[in-house]
Amino acid sequence: MNNPQRKVVVVGAGSGIGAATAAHFHARGDYVLAVDVRPQQTPASQHACCDLRDPDAITEFTGGIGDDWDLLAHVAGVPGTAPAADVLTINYLGMRLMTEGMLPRLRSGGAVVAVASTAALGWQQRIETLNGLLATTDAESVVRWQAGQDPAFPVYTTSKQAMILYAKRRAATARAEYGVRINTVSPGPVQTPILPDFEQTMGKEMLDTVRATVGRHAGVDDIVPVIDFLGSPDAGWITGQDIHVDGGFVTSITAGTPISA
Repeated sequence: MNNPQRKVVVVGAGSGIGAATAAHFHARGDYVLAVDVRPQQTPASQHACCDLRDPDAITEFTGGIGDDWDLLAHVAGVPGTAPAADVLTINYLGMRLMTEGMLPRLRSGGAVVAVASTAALGWQQRIETLNGLLATTDAESVVRWQAGQDPAFPVYTTSKQAMILYAKRRAATARAEYGVRINTVSPGPVQTPILPDFEQTMGKEMLDTVRATVGRHAGVDDIVPVIDFLGSPDAGWITGQDIHVDGGFVTSITAGTPISA
């Protein structure tokens, strides 16, 4: 059965999972707007630049792309090796502002799928702390909030936890106001150009343990189909969820002793 062409915005389309996501939809015949902070040659119908550190740039971008989009795949993000202000501004606030700007541009029945991380594990135990971050809606407030936090706590983890919590809290109202679903996808380690950055910040030994437990690191082709599914009408009754795509690693450390036949 032929799938009707969809209109898809992919933010973070310059490399890694984002580039693979844009190329996937483009190869299927969808109309793809590939967005990144820098000019890029990812296969797509149209290309655009947008700096997620700049709220005005996000407003200008979302205000100029027209309506009736089917999917916002928000894959942009920076690792913990980046300055803390950039990590929080891009990973959390940029995703939030892009989502808010796109909600009126998405058709009823459309979806937002944002890529978070299994590094956000334990967000439920930090809700009281994260409440302060979710109360911020501009870059200056985000920076002030971070200045009051424990500098030893990984800011990348905080950024992804905030992303997940925002998506969960916005999901119900987004559906009621716009008919749009919001979900997040949390990969474990993925073979992309920024994997060495994660080895630096999280520890190569830790990432090697993940690989040894599940057999390998993920490839982008392990993640893209989940983004596709969550953005499709087939996932029409799924919203406000965070889906781990990690080969079962989180389950292996949280569910207790495995059961053998």
